[in-house]
Parts: sequence; C-alpha cells; structure tokens
Amino acid sequence: MEIILLNNVKKLYDNELYASVIPTASLLHTLLQNDRSVATSELEYQVLLYYGNACYYERQYRVAIKHFNAALLMRKSMIRYKNVHLAAIENTCEQFGEIETRYRLATCYRDLGEHSQAVATLQALPAKSRTPKVNMLQAKLVQQGGSSNTTEAILAYKDVLRECPLAMEALEALLELGVNGIEVNSLVVNASNVPKNIEWLSNWIKAHAQMYSRNHLEASKTFQSINDNTKFHQNEHLVTLIGKSLYYYGNSTQAQLYLEMAAMINPHNWDAIMPLSVVYEYNQKLQGLDKLTAQMTNIHEFTSGHWFVMAQSFYAHGMLEKASSFAYKALTLNPRNVEAQLLRGKICLRTKRHKDGIHFFRAAQCVANYRFEVYKGLFYCYMGMKRCKEAQTMCALAVRYFRNLPRSYVMFARTLIHSSHPHPKKSAKKVIGKALEIDEYYAPAVALMAELCQAEGETQEAIALLKKQVINYPHYRLFTMLGDILAGEKDLNGALEYYTTALSMEPTYQRALEGVNALGKVSWSNNKNEQDTSMTSSTNQDEEWPIECDEPSIEAVELLSSPAVAHDDGESDTFSDPFWQDVDAELTN
Repeated sequence: MEIILLNNVKKLYDNELYASVIPTASLLHTLLQNDRSVATSELEYQVLLYYGNACYYERQYRVAIKHFNAALLMRKSMIRYKNVHLAAIENTCEQFGEIETRYRLATCYRDLGEHSQAVATLQALPAKSRTPKVNMLQAKLVQQGGSSNTTEAILAYKDVLRECPLAMEALEALLELGVNGIEVNSLVVNASNVPKNIEWLSNWIKAHAQMYSRNHLEASKTFQSINDNTKFHQNEHLVTLIGKSLYYYGNSTQAQLYLEMAAMINPHNWDAIMPLSVVYEYNQKLQGLDKLTAQMTNIHEFTSGHWFVMAQSFYAHGMLEKASSFAYKALTLNPRNVEAQLLRGKICLRTKRHKDGIHFFRAAQCVANYRFEVYKGLFYCYMGMKRCKEAQTMCALAVRYFRNLPRSYVMFARTLIHSSHPHPKKSAKKVIGKALEIDEYYAPAVALMAELCQAEGETQEAIALLKKQVINYPHYRLFTMLGDILAGEKDLNGALEYYTTALSMEPTYQRALEGVNALGKVSWSNNKNEQDTSMTSSTNQDEEWPIECDEPSIEAVELLSSPAVAHDDGESDTFSDPFWQDVDAELTN
C-alpha cells in the first residue's frame, strides 16, 4: 500500500498538482509513523521531500520548514549509515539534493522574516558547493539584514559574478556596498565565461559607480552615452537609470521626461513609476500624478510600489494621515522601499514630529546613503528640534559628501543668508557661485544668486542671470521673478510681459497673478510713493523662490539663526566658527 501511495504522490508532484500532493503525502507520512515495519529511511526521506516541496510551492512555509528540516536530519542519518539508496534518490530528482533543499528552506525563512535562520541554513553548505543562486540569496540576506559587516555579502556577490559575469543585480550590489568600480570591472572582464563584445558593460559599471558615489549628474551622462552609442537605445532599464540619476541630482524637469518614457515603455516598471510620482509632486504636475494614481485602482494585488504611489498622491493633496498610512503599508511589504521611508520622513516634518522624522530618514540612510534627501531631511529635523550642533553637522556632511551636487550648496547658502554671524553671511554668494560652477543652469542656484544680487543692488546682474536661464530652461517662477524685479525698476511693460509669460505656463500661479494685479493698481501719475508702495507689496510678499521644491522655507532656516529662538542645549544660535571654517576651507580647496 505504501508503495502505491508513494507512486501516486510522485505522479501528482510530477504533474505539478501540489495542492493534491499535500493531503496524499500527509496520509503516507502518517502511515509510516504508525507502521514502523514498512518505514524504511529511503521511503520516509522521499515522502518528507515531496511533502515539503509541495508546501513550498503552495506557500505554506511553516509546514515546509518542518518537513525540510526533518528531511535534512534524515539525510544526515542516511549518510552516517552509508545508505546506498540516497544517491539514486537525489539523482532521480534534482530538486531533492541538499543544495536545493537548503535553498528552499532558506527562502521559506526569508519570506517569514527570519533572516538569521535563513543565513545559517545556507552557511551550512560548503563554500565550494554553493551555486550562484545560493550565493546570491546569501549575499542579499546579509546585506538586507542591516549588518555593519558586509564582507560576507561582498564575497558572495563576487562568487556570483565569477560564474555569471552579467548578473546585473550582483554587480550593482557590489558598487552599492562601496566596492571600487575598477575592481568590479576587473572581476567581470576576467571571468572565465565572459561573453564577447561587451565593451558597453564597462560604461554600465562606471555609471553605477558614479551614481552610488553621489556623482549623479556624471552618472546620467554615462548612462546617456550608452543609450546614444549602442543598440540598447531606449531600453526601459537604461531610460529608467537616466531618469533616476537626474532625479537624485535634483533636475526634476529632465527626470520627469525620462521617467515618463520608461513608464510608457513598461507601465509596471516600479523603479520608474515610484520616483515619477515624487517628481510629479515636485513639479506640481498634480494632473499627471492623479492619472498615475488612477491606474492603480484597477489592480487587485497591491505591491509596495502601488501603496507608495497612492501615498504620494495623498501627500501631494495635503491628506497627510492617509499618506502616512499608505506609506506604512508600502514599507510593510518592502522595508527597503527608500521612497516610502523618505515620504514618511517628509510627513513628519510637515506635522512637526521631528523625532519620528529622524527615525525614518536614518532608516533611509541605512539603505541609500547616496541620496541627498536623507541629509536634507535630517538637517530640517534637527533644526525643528533646535538641536543646532547636529543640524550644522548634517549641513556640513551634505557639502562634503555631495561635492558635485549643487543642491547641497544651495541648502548651505540658504542657512548662511539668514545667519546672524557676519562672515558666513557674506560668503553665501561664494557658496552659490560654487553651485553654479558645477551647473550654471541649476534653477534653484540661479534664483538664489539673482536674489542675492538684487539684495546687494546689482539689479542688472540679476536680470541678466535670469534672462540667460529662461532662454535655455523656461520656468514660470523665474519669469515671475523677472517680472517682480522689472516692476521694482519701474519697467511696467517688461514686467507685464514676464508675468503674462509665467501665467501662460502656469495659469493658476498665485504670485504672478498678484504681480499683474499690482501693475493694474499702479497710478499712471507721477506719485512715486504710491507706486513704490504698490510694487513693494508685490515683490516682497515672498522672500524665497522654491524652484523645483529645492529651497527651504524661511521659517525653517531662521530656526538656526534667529536670536529670538531659545536653544535647549545652550549652544550658539549661529554657525560656530570651527564649523564654518572647516566648510570654508573645503570650498576654497
């Protein structure tokens, strides 16, 4: 009877009727437990493997773990007593070998969130017998476990690349873990089975190395060169990488174009869709975000990406409680969803829960320390808590880590402008100059430099700077800024022209509307005082120009510099001398 049942279990398993295997294998297993006279070790071993693998395929992971462990113990016993049937059983079905059994057991532990047990299961295999997929799983488990010792993960990823040089996931993981790009490229090129004609791969490695080392603009250019000079033109992964690099750099306008293209090529490409939803919110393209969100309603099985896009939409519409709830669901499905961590941090900033915000930004930092938003978020959290020393540290780190990113210099310059210390305040223009050296068309830096020039009476320099910018990269906020400056210079026709241009790009932009209304109220008499008052009310209403949502609010910056703010730690209310001197020396060098 037991042989008949075993043959039927095998037939069900071979036909992939796993749900039917489970009850039949359970009956046979009980039979063997109750009648030990027919329960040979080889028969029991096969039943346990059929039972465990069927549960694995049906996602009954707890039951699968139980039977896989029992099968491994049985196998150890069979080896000890030199059972001659063991080799025949494992040769009959390759899924019954120890390597595959331990791999599936580790997968069960991973899906149940028991990463340490999963790692221990794989480590029991001799290093030489580990296959690429075993090494890949082990490396990912160690990396995602948050351990500070990443050596084991790096060694495992390298073993994968030695056998599979085009394993992109392993390649990118090594670069993310800080392995030098030259070393990774050498490892790939010197692999025994490396394909021919893969010159493009060196640039691929170079681009990822640039991205993870925070040279985001250079990374986008390298990816673009692959896109332009190879037959991979407009590949969805390549276009996504260009868009993400520009997104990390802070050029949300260009990033939107590439991410939209990637989402159009593959509407289920979450690597593109998640940053695209953030970019839509940055660029105030709420219609695009709403359209993206509407696509989610027809999908029944939600992933982490689905929940995040919904959360981002609620955040953009000011529904912070729902946004937080959906972002939490996104993180429940994928704790390494960086965008969801950053979103929860931004929600905490909006709701003044700065301590919670620090937790989320730190969590994002553990996964993606190459993201500027991490340091920016921590900076504002510490300022909100009036912990000036930590805020200064974050500001300095942003400049040191992101030397080739103008966003860090713009953030730093904003704090200097509102500082009560005379030396750093005078040096704000120098810092913005450094940002413009990196990218002369970076809109937030251009707007801030124009603002500084205007404050110092260099009105013509401000106008020339803004005109150069809008010729190459038109933006409704910059057109409005030009309108305000020209209105202050009594050039009413010029001001009206720029306000009108701004409103043609963004008809609901409040500041441009107010500028036009102010022009209409100006008396055409020579009453200079009345005209100055009218213009002043228009131009001074909002001191800052948050182009692409990259500028801090004036209230946030003043927390670090206002003498009226009482500090809990008794520290200075301005930048300390050592802090400023260290950063100033770095800028000089």
